[in-house]
Amino acid sequence: MKSLTKRFRKLQKKIIVPHAILLKWITIIVSPCILYLSLLVTTRHLALPGGAVFSIFVLLFTCLVFGRLFEKMKLPGIIAMLLVGVGMSNIPWIKDKTILKPLSVSSDIKVICLIVILMRGGLSLELADIKKCGRAVLLLVFLPCFTEALVYAILSVFLIGLRWTEGFMLGFVVAAVTPAIIVPVLMKVAARGYEIQSNYISTMLISASSFDDVVAISSFMVFLSASIAGGSLIWQVFKGPLEILIGISVGCILGMAMWFVPPPVKFIENGDSTTVVFPKTRLCFILMMGTTVVFGLGYLGFSGSGPLAVIVMSLLQRKGSHPMDSYISGVLDRLWDYIMEPLLFGLVGTDIKLNVIKADILWKAGVIIVVGLVFRCLAALVAVLGTSLTLRERLFVCVSWIPKATVQAAIGSYALSTVVELDIRDEDLIKASEVILTIAVLVILISAPLGSLLMTFMAPMLLPLKSGYNTVKEAEADDEEQPEHAPSTKA
Repeated sequence: MKSLTKRFRKLQKKIIVPHAILLKWITIIVSPCILYLSLLVTTRHLALPGGAVFSIFVLLFTCLVFGRLFEKMKLPGIIAMLLVGVGMSNIPWIKDKTILKPLSVSSDIKVICLIVILMRGGLSLELADIKKCGRAVLLLVFLPCFTEALVYAILSVFLIGLRWTEGFMLGFVVAAVTPAIIVPVLMKVAARGYEIQSNYISTMLISASSFDDVVAISSFMVFLSASIAGGSLIWQVFKGPLEILIGISVGCILGMAMWFVPPPVKFIENGDSTTVVFPKTRLCFILMMGTTVVFGLGYLGFSGSGPLAVIVMSLLQRKGSHPMDSYISGVLDRLWDYIMEPLLFGLVGTDIKLNVIKADILWKAGVIIVVGLVFRCLAALVAVLGTSLTLRERLFVCVSWIPKATVQAAIGSYALSTVVELDIRDEDLIKASEVILTIAVLVILISAPLGSLLMTFMAPMLLPLKSGYNTVKEAEADDEEQPEHAPSTKA
């Protein structure tokens, strides 16, 4: 038996060592084929062209491949994933052959992906840091959002001819930033060795991005109710603050509950008391609780509360499981990198329908978007003036506040669908709803790639390296040498 083992090891050395790169590429090529065959034999017709499983598989694999290619070219992989989604939903041949049918579960998949990235963000925060930069967080939530919404409203009234309520509807649709782009790019910046934690940049941006979406969506609903006869304006005015209160309350309750459930196990070894919290059990609890609270609150009509509750829960539960943070973060990192990220941005891309873009307002929409982003950046700069950040770090916060995608994809068509559903005959409102949809699509196409590119390429110019690192290569090498259970980023 020992001689057989020795022979086998010698054979391995002869084959594997000289052909390691070739075998690696064979593994990369064969793995998706085996995965698809397993899906085919288990789901049968659903894995054939036109089926939902086939659609998800094609989208996931294509986004993953092109995303990695873009990263090899030093470009954000997010851009490739968005472009893949746009191509698959707008190329006539694919649409005619129904290879990629619209997914009825795509919105649910996007929510699950968002849950994972918000958990990663929550795990990277420190409660003490939030207390130190609370004023800056509040200013980042309200000042850029309301400034940009006001600019959009003014320009759309005078350039396109919308009414004021419709102008503010447009403004708040496009004013929301997307944590689905900001958080992963921030973490990749941190993995390259740049400091975003000790200076509270990650804390400010991750915390403010979740509040920002709630404020923007709630304000949009207020002006939509004001534009539609019979809309409950008073309810919409109070719903925004109520959603924030519910999100924080539910997150606190669940986070503190996880100090005790699952219960830690104590044992004594050599006279020392040690507490162990099973990491896999805790990870399952976090994922189940996050999914339940987001979908549950959405079902009750408080969709803005769920994401906020997930961040608060992920932040507070750490007090009961500090030794487990590295394991949980590591698993969530890999889940995001290989499944959730390509699915989320691929599906956001499929939501972009180029045929809804109206050519007659294209240049006007472009002017409005550019001017709105400029004023948004200026407002973000003003919001962080009172902090300890350097001028360069403040400029990084400004460019980080540009990306938009998920909220615009989710509610860009909401006004138009509401008008159609209620059978409203107001031609001006119908026209305004079509304009809102057009500009929502354009703002995704412009701001998502622009924001991720600026964050990626301006980080070396605007951010300092982490203490202990002299070059980016040292930080990246240190990140690659981390054990498998450790997270790939610290921020």
